[in-house]
Amino acid sequence: MKALILGTNAGQADIINYLKQNQWEVHACGYRREGPGCDLADKFHLVNIIDVAAVEALALSIQPDIIYSVSSDLAIKTVTTVSEKLGLPHFLNSEIVDLFDHKESFRRFLNENKISDVRFMTLSDLSNLKEWSTFPCVVKPSDSQGQRGVVLVDSAAQLKNAVKNAISKSNTNTAIIEEYLEGIEFSTNVIVQDYKVVVNEFSERYVYGKSYFGLPKGHGLPVRRVSDRDIEVARGMVETMVRKLAIKDAVLYIQMVATKRGPKIIEAAPRLDGCHIWRLIKTAKGYDLREYAIKNLLGKKIEHHSIDRGTYSLYFYQQPTGAIFEEKQYRNSQALVEYQEFRYHDGEKVLPINGQLEVVGYYIIKE
Repeated sequence: MKALILGTNAGQADIINYLKQNQWEVHACGYRREGPGCDLADKFHLVNIIDVAAVEALALSIQPDIIYSVSSDLAIKTVTTVSEKLGLPHFLNSEIVDLFDHKESFRRFLNENKISDVRFMTLSDLSNLKEWSTFPCVVKPSDSQGQRGVVLVDSAAQLKNAVKNAISKSNTNTAIIEEYLEGIEFSTNVIVQDYKVVVNEFSERYVYGKSYFGLPKGHGLPVRRVSDRDIEVARGMVETMVRKLAIKDAVLYIQMVATKRGPKIIEAAPRLDGCHIWRLIKTAKGYDLREYAIKNLLGKKIEHHSIDRGTYSLYFYQQPTGAIFEEKQYRNSQALVEYQEFRYHDGEKVLPINGQLEVVGYYIIKE
């Protein structure tokens, strides 16, 4: 079997490793030779993952059985478009992928279907700025990936610059303002097969709060600070969303907040997360989301089995953008550390991803 993986970062390295361990021939591509996936793949190709025509031409020359990617919204759009054109296996059609990618469209869908009602508005310029009066609020580009360009705004005086910044970072020059959802953050990795949600695994999301707004410190499993009732409500929200969108097969990552008004959805992505939560789940629950994703993509039935090994957390090693990495300052000597890895070698400069505090590695510990 042969795979073309779009991207070569640490998230893609996880799926490349899985495929290689299962005797796949793996090709990877990116706009420059950077990241651990370059050397892990059988062959690296210098092709920009957002250049649909170039990726299609590469796929025609390689003739892969699948084109795939994890952790990247940009890559998933290209994966879907090229797979549709070439008749290769893919999860969702381009229309649904675009819905997840455009935050205002997705928020409107959630509101109209009474799944997760949150006040919001979209702007392509500053002319209607005075219509927004709810603070604090969150301003973000309508189509950016992850936490790029996401800002917490406490007052009307800060709103103008935040919106201008968000518009500048949006491919469609559009910003979205949403009411700030205060509460405990959590997320779920979801596998849908044959219209049925077969995996809906919730984990707690540890965040910095206002100091590095939106950036995670790590993740915990099981969720400890969200009530069982809220988790059941959130589980129902996922089921309703899948049903309303008539999703047959999919891999989804959904971020939520347990507010005083109940659980609310922050965002959803049609892919596995980029935080290595698959490894946290495998450590704590005994099953591998990477395996499930590939089986699902190939139309092989998933036999889901889960065990309970206890309470685990995944924590990130993090450094400011542009800092020089030194592994010794992050070495964790605790006996309960079950796994750790680093994304950099000594002396390397930490590259900008979110532009604030970058992940340079992570570890998993039994709490």
